[in-house]
Amino acid sequence: MAILEDIKKSPVVRAYRQGWLAWLGAHKTAFDLAQDGVQKLKNNREELVKDLVEKGEAVEEQAQDGVKNAKAYVEPRLNEVREKVTAVRGKLASRSTSEATDRFEELSGEIAKLSKTVSGLSRKVNSVRKPAANKAAPKKAAKPAAEKKTAEKAAA
Repeated sequence: MAILEDIKKSPVVRAYRQGWLAWLGAHKTAFDLAQDGVQKLKNNREELVKDLVEKGEAVEEQAQDGVKNAKAYVEPRLNEVREKVTAVRGKLASRSTSEATDRFEELSGEIAKLSKTVSGLSRKVNSVRKPAANKAAPKKAAKPAAEKKTAEKAAA
């Protein structure tokens, strides 16, 4: 047993044991602090909740103020942009409408001119066809006479 006692008295074992006891003491201290904290939390939970609610209300108020300030900053600029877009849209719509109306009137005039031209040409074609139809009937009867003249000229 003398060997066992020599080992227990050795500086290495003593240092190891002190380290082990320090580690054990640190855990006991942490446990005690945690237990105290839990006990305080249990005792003061109403006060803690009240404190947290007050802080939450303060944050909410700051956020609402920030939103109000942002709206106050953005809304005038947004309204200005809306007015500009509306003005440009109105200009484009009126310009497009007036241009379309002008083009429609121009095309309507051209169509009327073309219609008159087609009507005039149709009348001319019809007037040329009617006399040709009247002349075509006697030519059939006269055609044999014309052939005789051609035959006489060929013979001569």
